[in-house]
Amino acid sequence: MTRFGYDIKTEGLPEPEPGPSKTRVKDEMHDLQDFGQALLELPHERFARIEMDETLRDAFNELARITNMSARKRQAGYIGKLLQHVDTAPFRAELASFRSGQAQAAKGFPDLARWRDRLLEDDAALTEWCHKYPTSNTRALRTLIRNARTEESTAAAEALHSGVAATKGRQFRALFQALRATAEDADGNKH
Repeated sequence: MTRFGYDIKTEGLPEPEPGPSKTRVKDEMHDLQDFGQALLELPHERFARIEMDETLRDAFNELARITNMSARKRQAGYIGKLLQHVDTAPFRAELASFRSGQAQAAKGFPDLARWRDRLLEDDAALTEWCHKYPTSNTRALRTLIRNARTEESTAAAEALHSGVAATKGRQFRALFQALRATAEDADGNKH
């Protein structure tokens, strides 16, 4: 090969290793952004246990505070860039531990999980629940159901817009906790 008037011999030289493709880099960045947003599922005390520098912690606190979708997207991008330079293993371990605990809790209460889903889908299910558990706070349950439905529809719209799977939010979990508390109280009163 001739370059700048000189013969450059490339025979016998190792081929330069190609770096990751632009698509792969972009996918990894999107994964980190999604991971950053998923970390907001952690309760505050569990999130506080994870060691990280103050810049990253401040960025997460800002993301939790922001409600505007485009601003959240920009902040998630910023967190994704910060996470590129950090070992995410402690973050992933804490999130996996939290999610497995939730799954384990849900396994212990499959009936309650079905009730929660029915209450979100059908208004008549609340009447059935209150008949089964007469000590239920109907007004509080209605509020929790309404908030969970709103949260679910907002998450579905965001998922449709961003192409990322929707996750269940705080109101969804709060409804389950209220059902569990009512059922445990009723079971405790039976004995």
